[in-house]
Amino acid sequence: MITYLAVAFVLLIIGAIFYGFGIVLRRPPTKEELESSVCFLCGKRFERTILVERVIGDSKVVHFCRICISGLHADALSQPTSSSSA
Repeated sequence: MITYLAVAFVLLIIGAIFYGFGIVLRRPPTKEELESSVCFLCGKRFERTILVERVIGDSKVVHFCRICISGLHADALSQPTSSSSA
């Protein structure tokens, strides 16, 4: 008898978890989520107005923040240039 109650309780808990996940997944995005995007390099969320947007290929759109762009620029300047002589 106790085993049946324990199994029923565990099934009830699992059902509640799936029900909660369903509610979270069905909620509409907030205004902040619609007006912001994530930097492709660092993964931080910023407003879209301050991100640089680039299209890769036909459909992939990536966003970069100014901090990451500055870091990439500094890395590019610190690397030695390869001069190819023919």
